[in-house]
Amino acid sequence: ELGFRGIEMATHIEGIEISSPVYDGFWEEVEQLGLVVFLHPTGFTEPMRLMDHYFINTIGHPLEETICAGRLIFDGVMERHPGLKFVFAHGGGFLPLYWGRFDHAYRAREDVRQKLPKTPSEYLAMFNFDTMVFDPRQLGYLIDRYGADHVLLGTDYPYDMGESDPLDLISRVTGLSSEDRDSIAGGNAARLLGLDS
Repeated sequence: ELGFRGIEMATHIEGIEISSPVYDGFWEEVEQLGLVVFLHPTGFTEPMRLMDHYFINTIGHPLEETICAGRLIFDGVMERHPGLKFVFAHGGGFLPLYWGRFDHAYRAREDVRQKLPKTPSEYLAMFNFDTMVFDPRQLGYLIDRYGADHVLLGTDYPYDMGESDPLDLISRVTGLSSEDRDSIAGGNAARLLGLDS
């Protein structure tokens, strides 16, 4: 009714995973409306070991996104709702770089395959990731592995862990075409949101 084209939400809500069956009706509606879902953590659920060195952010936030992405895959949300358009902050956490371990577990263990007719990495490739990784080589890996059409400009504004010049970060990725740079800088967001780019 309000015409929203996207929503932002945390990686879990009051201790309940967003992949929980209690949210199935919600995901069905989000999928039908074609909304973009931007996922950003609100801290880390087990902070005791992460209280110093700003680990709560540098390790905790990417770990929250990794757990959330894993849950959305292994709890079957992506299988049941393949039209969902998720965008993960911070380059999706650790999972986009360490997906091979999930695929190995999928092949090695029957209990891992229970809800998944496809490998975890096939579902992971359905997600979108922002550019908030700070290093052009890591951003280049995300683009090479998942495609320039699955990467969107991120800033983390106004926080201290924000990227001060996100367009410069994109420009330092080697081998990226100007068309891909434009897509990452705004075209992909416009497409996902159904806007004129």
